[in-house]
Amino acid sequence: MQDRGREGDRAVELRQLRSFRKIAELGSFSRAANVLCLTQPALGLQIKNLEEELGVALLTRHSRGVALTPQGSLLLKHAESILTGVDTAVRAVRETQAESPKAVRIGMAPSLAAMLSVSLSQRVAESQSGLRLDLTEAPSKYLSDWVADGEIDLAIACEGPVGPKIDREVVLEEALYLVQPAVPNEPAIGRPIDFADLADMPLFVADPLLTRRLVDKLQSEAAVAGIRLHIRGVLPSMNIVKNLVEDGEGATVLPYAVVKRECDQNRLRIRKIVGPTLTRNAYMLSHRERPQSTRIRELIRDVISDQIRGTPEHG
Repeated sequence: MQDRGREGDRAVELRQLRSFRKIAELGSFSRAANVLCLTQPALGLQIKNLEEELGVALLTRHSRGVALTPQGSLLLKHAESILTGVDTAVRAVRETQAESPKAVRIGMAPSLAAMLSVSLSQRVAESQSGLRLDLTEAPSKYLSDWVADGEIDLAIACEGPVGPKIDREVVLEEALYLVQPAVPNEPAIGRPIDFADLADMPLFVADPLLTRRLVDKLQSEAAVAGIRLHIRGVLPSMNIVKNLVEDGEGATVLPYAVVKRECDQNRLRIRKIVGPTLTRNAYMLSHRERPQSTRIRELIRDVISDQIRGTPEHG
């Protein structure tokens, strides 16, 4: 069947065929109108338009109701086939939709993606929850805006401002470590170091968006401790900073998750900074008017709990 085309043209509509079939089944306009939740005039107009479109009479009225004309009997035969095919197609499409995994779009800050993305994807696959994750990685500055605009459903972001439409839940407190070149025959996780011992140590800071949040945190703590930090450079690439440290040009301060691979490969080593311990929070961001299911939230929390059990401060 086709929709109504050019003005003045009419085409047979599925609703007309359904109405015609019901009248033929019940043998009565009034009974068919009740079943179809239509008024008799509205139902009569549908059949009148159908007969005009085909140019034949389909029904004849008599004292007990209506009867099919020969042309009506022929149309009923084809209408049954057409409507059965349409119903089968609609059911098949709906069943396919029901079987398709529900996509949840999650954005992550780069350091958190390094920690969580693989484990979260595996956990969702194992859970048989009917979910599919669409993961993307971006600086925290953008993630809040993407959640607010509906471009992603959830975000796992680092510290930073969020918009008024965003709910923010702390899901992780990460320790920050001094990252140095690996030392032969020394463990990748060295002894803690006092913050005061960072004085005059050449440092590089990774700051992809040049927000200076980590720089400001370090400078603030240095002012409290009464020391001076020697920050050689603030660079827009975490990989460049790690390469400089690996080459012995200086040290940096990062969460363990960002350098875990290099530590496992004996390319870098970490030392926990104490007195004070430096930390940063990670947050789950969601839209206040579009809350996500408890199921995906719990999966994220569980994966984070599993991951932090493997960090140095948790043994």
